[in-house]
Amino acid sequence: MATNKRAKKKLSSARKRSTPRKHAKSQSAARKPLLTKLRFLLVLGVVALIASYYFGSFALRAQIERAAIQAINAVRSPEWLPRPITSLLNLAYDTIPGSQGLVVEGGELGHDETPLIAGLPGSKTPVRVLRNNSYINLFNEKERQTTCIAFKLSGRDRQDAPIPDDFFEDPRIKQLRARDLRLGQWQPQTIAPAQALAAEFGAVGANEACLVTNLAPMSAAFSSGLWQRLIYEITVTYPRRFGETWIYLGPVMRTQSSKLDSGVPIPDGFFAIVFDQTEAGGLRAIAFLLPQDATDTKLRNYITSIAQIEKHTGLKFLPEVDYHAQEVLGSAVSPQLW
Repeated sequence: MATNKRAKKKLSSARKRSTPRKHAKSQSAARKPLLTKLRFLLVLGVVALIASYYFGSFALRAQIERAAIQAINAVRSPEWLPRPITSLLNLAYDTIPGSQGLVVEGGELGHDETPLIAGLPGSKTPVRVLRNNSYINLFNEKERQTTCIAFKLSGRDRQDAPIPDDFFEDPRIKQLRARDLRLGQWQPQTIAPAQALAAEFGAVGANEACLVTNLAPMSAAFSSGLWQRLIYEITVTYPRRFGETWIYLGPVMRTQSSKLDSGVPIPDGFFAIVFDQTEAGGLRAIAFLLPQDATDTKLRNYITSIAQIEKHTGLKFLPEVDYHAQEVLGSAVSPQLW
């Protein structure tokens, strides 16, 4: 009798334990049609969006492109995003026709091997043009510092050349030594980056990058932080994405900029301009102005216009471009990072 009672209890307990499992299975079965319906609606929405883009009006197509650009930019801008994911987002961004931004007529510019695009920049102050194999340096002999360094990078395979451990004197500018750019927190750093020039031009580029005429005093926080991020973006990411790119870099001074004990002025910041020619021959540009005391790490917050850089430096870029196109491109501010 006791044995029968125990058997009945076990059977009852087993039924109780099996009830939740049956309930879970029924819930799972109920969810399947819902998920199938959601997938169908998602696919239907994507198809409708594609159809609207390809068969809709020009205005609707432009609106869809703007929405896609804004959505991708909102995701790819955060600095914490892993680079592989950023690269995928960049690839998606570049496939959108409207992502090229402002493009002006470029004519036949940039089809030779010069690191300059649209001619040698003009300067309000006297400069000496120092021509190297890997870059051109517009050097201010009075201040013993460059005003602008121009070089061109391509998307071809990168070379593997060692970077020298020291800086070299430039026999053309005998009054400048690396020690003249060093004091306290200020240390001599390359403007045109050695890694980029070495990757593009091999040992020649690596050695020319270490000439003292390519140096400027920078704080450690600036050179290893915001400046390093910008340099990677414009010398590594951009050439990979767009092929040939023309890059101009240089210091920005105030009227009363501080000076080192050697008399060399300390730049208050640095500028960067990147030029790109589209497949159709159009010319576009993006410009940055980075203060040495910058605390914001978001590169997009330092996008500026070429006109602002010209105002701060006394330089005049793109002298060979049609005046109207020059004015339009010079005054434009890119709404986002390329």
